Amino acid sequence: MSVLGPEKIAQIIVFVIDTPANGPHELNFDADNRSMTEIAVLPVKLPENTDPVTTAFFNYYKDHAVHPRSVNSTNGWTAGTPWGYYNFHLQAHIDEISPRPALIVTGENAHSRYMAEESYNHIKDHKELVVVPGADHVDLYDQMDKIPFDKFDSFFKDNL
Repeated sequence: MSVLGPEKIAQIIVFVIDTPANGPHELNFDADNRSMTEIAVLPVKLPENTDPVTTAFFNYYKDHAVHPRSVNSTNGWTAGTPWGYYNFHLQAHIDEISPRPALIVTGENAHSRYMAEESYNHIKDHKELVVVPGADHVDLYDQMDKIPFDKFDSFFKDNL
């Protein structure tokens, strides 16, 4: 069995609670009530006085992690991109995770922290919630000094 190191971690699972998230997870329509086929998730230039969440995502996807095929860096969102959010309630069966162990990690300043806490509250047992001090949502994508690798290491060693 190989050890899972930081360079091998490739997926983050986000549990979405029953309350729909605002933003690109919604199907957007134009003035003629036609579904929009390309949606710019982020502006080309960040306006003054932009909220902290949009600023964090803008700084990440438009500056730090730009990629021509990234739906968040470009106008890659289509009317069908968010169908997974429409068709699958991720919280519908979360209570069935138990007795399997669950580790939920969120940032202290993450706009999505409430989702992690709701998930934690729905899981019956064998659960752990890690709130990373000073981190926001995108900090936990690749800020190596903020990602709690020691917690992942101990969790997997104890539970695999």
